[in-house]
Amino acid sequence: MNLKKRFIPVILEAAGLLLATWLLTSVPLTAATLTTPITKTATTSTTLHQQLALKDAEFFERGFNQCDLAYLEATISPELKFYHDQSGFQDKKLFMQNTRRYLCSDPAHKPIRKLTAGSLSTFPLYRDGEIYGAIQHGEHQFYLREAGKPDQLTGTARFTSVWLKHDQDWQLADVLSYDHQSAAAK
Repeated sequence: MNLKKRFIPVILEAAGLLLATWLLTSVPLTAATLTTPITKTATTSTTLHQQLALKDAEFFERGFNQCDLAYLEATISPELKFYHDQSGFQDKKLFMQNTRRYLCSDPAHKPIRKLTAGSLSTFPLYRDGEIYGAIQHGEHQFYLREAGKPDQLTGTARFTSVWLKHDQDWQLADVLSYDHQSAAAK
């Protein structure tokens, strides 16, 4: 096994997000290792990080901010494991119930999620030399949206997600949602 592929993700996580960001943008060998194309065909130059950054943006914009429940149903794995530091474990059924109840029931007071710029990291998962999934880590901010008012910051949190390839698309399989901080506490 290539030592760079095996140890660089561990080193980057231990060094922290700032060092990881610097390494990804400044060190060619590290960047080349972590931005392996998602397929071995010449038909795409999109890197795994770029593709899953778009997937993260789409997932939260459509699923969280716009409450597109059909999109969530299709994008979340049937075996979802969601661990939240304040509300406990949720499987897919409970996650969907809580989304309807707490995020999508009152459009006049709508929670909104925004990714913290520069915080997203992506680490490939390989099986027999092929990418079958990825770990995504980042920080996000939560806001309350009310008509006629600017969005109000309500809190922040960190997340670690596991995306798995399903045919040629991605499904969200596991999520750790933690270190929730109230905006008032910061």
